[in-house]
Amino acid sequence: MNNRSNNNNKKLCGICNEKPANYKCPKCGVPYCSLACYKDETKHVHNLEPETTNTSEKNDEELPKPKEKTTLLSENLNEIYESTPELKDLLQYNTVKFHLNKVYRILTADSSGDLNTESKKQLASDYLNTLRYGGIHYNEAIEEFCQITLAKLESD
Repeated sequence: MNNRSNNNNKKLCGICNEKPANYKCPKCGVPYCSLACYKDETKHVHNLEPETTNTSEKNDEELPKPKEKTTLLSENLNEIYESTPELKDLLQYNTVKFHLNKVYRILTADSSGDLNTESKKQLASDYLNTLRYGGIHYNEAIEEFCQITLAKLESD
């Protein structure tokens, strides 16, 4: 197959709509073709509002149930979560939930003698650092979540 037909099978850049998209924004999921498009703040705006559909087309069975109020184990962390709408917005992204769940599983894994608490903390920290700025698997949403959380923890 020639290169031209490969390009026709790819989605177009969701920002410039001219070139084939080779990348996907980790924060909003829009496909883009280049760093220039990714950094174009006029065309590449992260839509933090969840997508809505016409509710008249949905059956009552399909309507989402109201979420229960989230309560964290620590009153300090719960207060930070409740007073920071940016954290709530970031927790709507599946990538953020996935990676934070992975950190949680590392920290709470049953240690049948393999890892002590300090080793688990170090492993979780190392995993999180690969997702932060400069890490090999950098994720903008995780970086933003960490920055906001750390700033709130340091200010208390």
